[in-house]
Amino acid sequence: MGSSRLARVDRVNQIGLVALVLANLFVALQTVRHEWGYYETLLIFWTEVAVLGGYNVLRMLVVGVFGAEPLGSWAARWVDLGTRLNRLLFTLFGIIFFIFKFGGFALGIGLFVLLLPAMLAPAGQAGGISIHRALHAAGPGLLTASATLCLSHGISFMKNFLLDREYDRVSIGSLMFWPYARMSLVGGVLLAGIVIARMVPGLDSATSFAVVMVLLKLLADALSHGLEHAWLAGDSAAQPPEAERKAA
Repeated sequence: MGSSRLARVDRVNQIGLVALVLANLFVALQTVRHEWGYYETLLIFWTEVAVLGGYNVLRMLVVGVFGAEPLGSWAARWVDLGTRLNRLLFTLFGIIFFIFKFGGFALGIGLFVLLLPAMLAPAGQAGGISIHRALHAAGPGLLTASATLCLSHGISFMKNFLLDREYDRVSIGSLMFWPYARMSLVGGVLLAGIVIARMVPGLDSATSFAVVMVLLKLLADALSHGLEHAWLAGDSAAQPPEAERKAA
């Protein structure tokens, strides 16, 4: 039974991975089509931060109300949240805290991305002009590319988190920090791109460099996705099926 469960997890994870790859390849295609520079792609990936936060709120809501151990395995031995209504009220407090905490984090990233054109602008060029030009260039296709990434994360949420019942293997506390861990490798890759673009004048506006960075981001994203779900699959294999737990 354990091997069949792991095989099912593997199939489900592959669906989420394919969706992730296709969404990022679509962003690369949009980059070539609209001749975007690195800044325009960063603007799209900043919207992905907001998307991750939104889906994490849904994750917390599902775990808090329907999860097997919303407070974690250790706390479950000592604390019983009681009815669904009590669990919902407790979860809402956690969600409000997460929204303020993660919202401030996302806002800080957004301000950094917004000011990035001025930081990368050639000497003597006004920063305000650089920001205006960059935002204008990002207009066409920005919504479509962001919606594609949102759809990709939605597929992963449905297939992995709901259908594969990952919500039974995580707690609200772990979800408080999940988005930061999920973005850490991708953020490192994108930040390295900013440093390189700052060192090489004009590179930030080169479409070829933007496409390369999108593909590198895709590799980092796929690796993070694989590590996340491999950990959850391993945790699932270590746990006995629900019927066995009840029988015990």
